Amino acid sequence: MINYFRKVYRLQKKYKKHNGPLYAVTYSEKHQLLFTGGADKIVATWDLKKDENTPFSIKTDSAILNLQLLNDDTYLFIGLFNGNFHIIDLVSRQEVKYFPYHKSGVFSSLYLDEKNLLFVGAGDGTLSVWNTNDFELIKNYKISNGKIRAIQSIGERVVIGNSEGQIFTIDLKDVSKAALFSKIDHPIYSMVYLPLKNSLLIGDKNAHLTILNLNFGVQVVSIAAHNWPVYGVVRLNDVEFATCSRDKIVKIWDSNSLEVKQRLCFPMHKGHLNSVNNMVAIPSQNLLVSVGDDKQICVWESFREDIL
Repeated sequence: MINYFRKVYRLQKKYKKHNGPLYAVTYSEKHQLLFTGGADKIVATWDLKKDENTPFSIKTDSAILNLQLLNDDTYLFIGLFNGNFHIIDLVSRQEVKYFPYHKSGVFSSLYLDEKNLLFVGAGDGTLSVWNTNDFELIKNYKISNGKIRAIQSIGERVVIGNSEGQIFTIDLKDVSKAALFSKIDHPIYSMVYLPLKNSLLIGDKNAHLTILNLNFGVQVVSIAAHNWPVYGVVRLNDVEFATCSRDKIVKIWDSNSLEVKQRLCFPMHKGHLNSVNNMVAIPSQNLLVSVGDDKQICVWESFREDIL
């Protein structure tokens, strides 16, 4: 007898202890902690296996827009709405660096562990590059006037997307130069690399997903994905990715066909009540975590469902 099944997601648990909308989320395998932050200016930590909020929290002086783990999860980068950012030592749980650097919100970041480089993108169109060994500034440049909301690493280059629809690349052999690579018609909110297609998947303000061929920098396809802006795109594995939107929905997609496999929403899946702003995948635990304007943290678990 042949057993048929499909992989689906269901709500495993939900946390609601923040006092404002949530914009940032990341997970440390090393410390087994989920980090969340948003408008209440507090980074909270969660032990998902123990199903509890831990006592370790960090208070900031501005809304938290971006979280990034650095140096083998030794440090936590916290990017703020006022343009400043903090570096927290996760072992001593003390601040080691504070940078009142950018003039506008820190919307995005990228860490390259093999090169010890941190890229920070801000709302005024500036990009700064830092050495994470000593946290010295390597380069700062004004890329454009558009908000830098998405930064991705693809091989030996870094790809940057902004609110003017522009896509820039930086060759890691020379981080002092950024070149315009391509452009789409709408502000870019999120990006992820699809290795099987050697393409960049872009979520935009117009609620579309666009696939950009990285060999030629040309748009392959653009599809209506949500009803409102696509705030987040996350690769789940080689054949699936997830998107989240202001329309309150998390969607699971087939990477090859670009077909929606599942819509995680309220009330059917007991999901978010308002805009879903960010996500992080935790493959080791078969989890996807989403955060949103409803102050809620939704932990989605993938499992095999038998098909009769």
